[in-house]
Order: sequence, then C-alpha cells, then structure tokens
Amino acid sequence: MGEIQVFRADQWNDLLQTLNQSFRRDFGTVLLLDSPLSFQQAAVIKDHAEIVCFATGTKHFWGANGDWPPYIQGFIADPHDKNQILWALEQARLLIDLKHENEQLRLKMRIEIEKSKQLLIAALELANERETSRLCDRVLTIIRQLTQAEGASLYLADTSAQTLRLTQVQNEKIEIKAEQLVLKLDGTSMAGACAERKTVIHVPDVSRIPPTETFRFNDSLDRKLGYKTISALCIPLMKSTDELVGVIQLINSKRSFMFSDEDIEVGKALSAHIAVSLETALLYKNIEDLLDGFIRASVTAIESRDLTTSGHSERVAKLSVGLAQEVSLSNDKPFVSYRFTDNELRQLNYASLLHDFGKIGVPERVLLKEKKLYPEELREISLRVKLLKVAYPDRAEELDQLLKSVTQANEPTVLFEKLKNDLSDIVGKTWKVLGEEFPLLTNAEWQKLSVGKGSLTIEDREQIESHVTHTYRFLKQIPWTRNFQNLPDIAFAHHEKLDGTGYPRKLKQEQIPFESQIMAVADIYDALTASDRPYKKALPREKALEILFSDAKNGKLNLDLVELFKGTQVFLRIENS
Repeated sequence: MGEIQVFRADQWNDLLQTLNQSFRRDFGTVLLLDSPLSFQQAAVIKDHAEIVCFATGTKHFWGANGDWPPYIQGFIADPHDKNQILWALEQARLLIDLKHENEQLRLKMRIEIEKSKQLLIAALELANERETSRLCDRVLTIIRQLTQAEGASLYLADTSAQTLRLTQVQNEKIEIKAEQLVLKLDGTSMAGACAERKTVIHVPDVSRIPPTETFRFNDSLDRKLGYKTISALCIPLMKSTDELVGVIQLINSKRSFMFSDEDIEVGKALSAHIAVSLETALLYKNIEDLLDGFIRASVTAIESRDLTTSGHSERVAKLSVGLAQEVSLSNDKPFVSYRFTDNELRQLNYASLLHDFGKIGVPERVLLKEKKLYPEELREISLRVKLLKVAYPDRAEELDQLLKSVTQANEPTVLFEKLKNDLSDIVGKTWKVLGEEFPLLTNAEWQKLSVGKGSLTIEDREQIESHVTHTYRFLKQIPWTRNFQNLPDIAFAHHEKLDGTGYPRKLKQEQIPFESQIMAVADIYDALTASDRPYKKALPREKALEILFSDAKNGKLNLDLVELFKGTQVFLRIENS
C-alpha cells in the first residue's frame, strides 16, 4: 500500500500542482480543512473522488441545520496526530462503503420499481385488448421483451380434449408461422409436461435433457429452418381457480446461455395477467360468436317468410361494409373525416343484416304479394265470369275478353293505362242472375288493378313500410353493448331520403346517420339487381347504377357515396361471391 499525502487548506496550490503532475498515483490524498472551501475549490474536490477531506477543530463548518458540506468525510480534532488521521480514514472508508451499499440498494430498488412498472403497464395493455389474435401476438411480444427471449410460442388448452393447440409463434431471428400443431396434454412434450404438471419447466440446454425426464426435444423444425434452439423455458398460464388456460414456451435467452431466475420470476408474475386476459378475450369472442349466430338466425327467420328475397340481407351487409371500407380508405374531401373502426364496421354489418327484421311483423299475404290482386280475389272474378257466361251465353266471348283484360291488368309490370278503357265501363256495373244482382268488377278490385307500378296498393305499401318501425322497436329491446349502441338508429333510417321524402320519419340529410346513407345505396342497388323477385325483372348493373345516380342528383341519395360506390366497384363484392 502506498503512502498518504496530507495537505492543509493553506497548501491548496501545492495540492493542485500534485494533481496536475500525477497521472498515476500510488498514494492517497488527505485534505485537512479549518474553514469551508470556496465554490470553485469544492468543484475541484468533486471531480477527484480520491481526495478525502476532513474538518479540523473549527465551528465554521456547521450549517444552520447542523449539517456538514458534502465533501467533508469526517472530523479530526488534532490534525498533527497521525493516529487520529488513520482512525478518521478508517471511519471514512466505512462511511463510503455504507454509502456505496445504500446506493446499490437504491439502484436495486429503482430496478425493481421499474420492473414492477413494466409489469403493470404490460398487464394493463393486455387487459384492454379484446381481439384474440392481436392479444396472442401482443402477449408473446411483451413476454419476449421482458425476458429477453429470441422466440416464443403460445399454446391454448382444451381441457375437455386434453390437448394444447399452437396459436401464435414469434422469433426475431427467423420468419416462422404457426402450424396446425396439437399436442397431448401429457408429459410427452415439454409444453405438454408443463401443462400437465402446472409448473415452470426450464431446460438450459435442450440437447442435454436428463434421461429421467419424460420428454425430449424435437429438433425437426430447427433442421428445417436452419435454426439452433439452446435454452427453453415453459410457463403455465393459470387462472386464479387453478384452471389451465395455456402454456407459453420461450426459446433462447439473449442475455445468457440460459434463462435467469429473474426471467423466470418475471414470466411467472406476468403469466397470471396473461391467463386472465386470454380467458377474457376468449369469453368475449364466445359472446360475439353467440351474438353473430343469433343475428344470422334472425335473418334466416326473416327470409324464411319470403324465400324470394333470400340472401338480400347478406348482400346488403357486404355492400354496406364494403362501401364503408372504401370511405375509410378515401382521401377525398367528403370522406376525410370518416374512418370506420373494426367495431364500427361490425356494427354496420349487423345493422345491415337486421335492417329488414321488422318484416316479421308484416302480414305474410302482403309480404308475399306477387300480383295486384290476391289469388283468391282473381279466382272470385273468374267464378263470376263463369256464372255470367252460363246466364248470358250470347255474351260469352265478351266476358272472356273482359277476364283476359283483368288478368293482364293484374300483372305488376303492365302499365294499366293501356287497359283502362277496356275495364272502366264495367266497374260497379251489375249483372242480374236468378234475381240477384252483382258486379263483374268491384270498385275495390278496380282500385287494386289501377296501381300504376308494382303490385302494392297504398294500404299494402303502408304495411310494408311499417317494417322499418317494427325493426327499430325490436332492436331497441336488445341491451346492446357500447360498441353497438347506435345499431337500432342506423337500421331505422335506411329508407330515409336526403330530401325528406323517405319513410317512416321524413328525415332530412343532416338527421340521417352517415351509416344509414351508406346502407340506402346498398339496399337500393341490390333491390334493383336481384334476380329473385317474381314481381320484377333484375336490372343490369349499368341500369341500376343509372337509377342510383338519378336518385342522387334528385337529392334523394348521397351523390358522393354513389360515385364512390361506382368508382371503386363495390358491387363486385356480391357479383363475385
């Protein structure tokens, strides 16, 4: 051990000269002070940790609170007493060791706090994710980052089948995709043994698994991919009820040749949060699947009442969602403020599938009405003609012609004006048979045959249009989650027109949800082009688009949406399906 050089405050310049000339020193430096250092001198001492400063017999060092300057390591009553200096140096060494130990503890505490903070952030992030595939991917990313693992795999458990299914794989060294791999929930594989035993399994070297172990490492994938697996860590994902959710397998520690105890503790601490998040996401998916099944069953119930419109709701949903997706992708001025989220697209999809559900409240005979007269009404007219032909055989030809005109006028595609003159003279006119008088054609029947377009009378159309209100009332009864809270209103407004001529509420553009405006375009296009309507022929695509543009230019439909519908060829989504 080298010597100790002692300097007093009045030897400050000698101290500086020694510091400047000595690049390597095998001696310690002690500075004895009888008064505090100046600011500049204190800065020099701070830069030279090898200088130990002691206060001597003076009171000038005591501050108002009785504290010492930070550069003072101790007190020496008699600076000329070598033993006192040695004793003070020993005390200073002990103090420095204590300060170092405290600093190490503070550092360790900061690391633990930061680690806990990272775990908390990770747990919160996982708890907020509901989409299963994104959650699985995020689970592996987070646990790989916290344990410094090269690769990771996630297996989900099916306890009823006693199997583990590979769901997600990550590896930062190679590109790899999750294969259709199902493992038995037993000790024949590392992941299976982890799941069966419900405990962590750490293998520092997969090529040296103890012969007493039940599993062996399968290196076939390594050989296929040109990869080298060294260490492996399997962590069971357990619920608080001790039920198994799955297993995470980590591959190759980047910090060392094996995973550390700290890595294992981090993995175990995070595994409970992962298990809860996965269970919640899977439960959420099951609920969504149930909701989706209920909605599709409802659509089946609607369309079973009218097979002629089968598939309409599904096509309208595809067109509506497709158009909404194009809106989200468009940078055109009318659409820059609209960016539909996945939940909003799902809400629009469900609203489109259910937009006609209220037809279940419309009388079936009105819903299925193909001609202007109901079949029994036409039969009754035919019977009258037969009876009159027996009573007036000389007018049989005339009566047959009148029945032919009625039959022609009954077609929804026939313009009634062409037959008006043939029938108007016989309306309400009575014929006498066996002392009884009755008309060939009643006023009520005449009103139905007088319908200029389609097969529905005003009363029939009102009943058909009431389906929108029935739909809304039905959908409002369902306690939709926050993601779907606007669904009833979207479906309610799909027959409204921007100029206020729609139904049932005569809303104007600013009152109509944008999603309803999208659905209106899709609904009309499918109604025009559908080939399954008995009361009309399907229109070709070009003619249907022409009608959409005509309605848009007349202020009934959103022109920007119609142009986007045509420009992006959204209609191909149902033509190619």
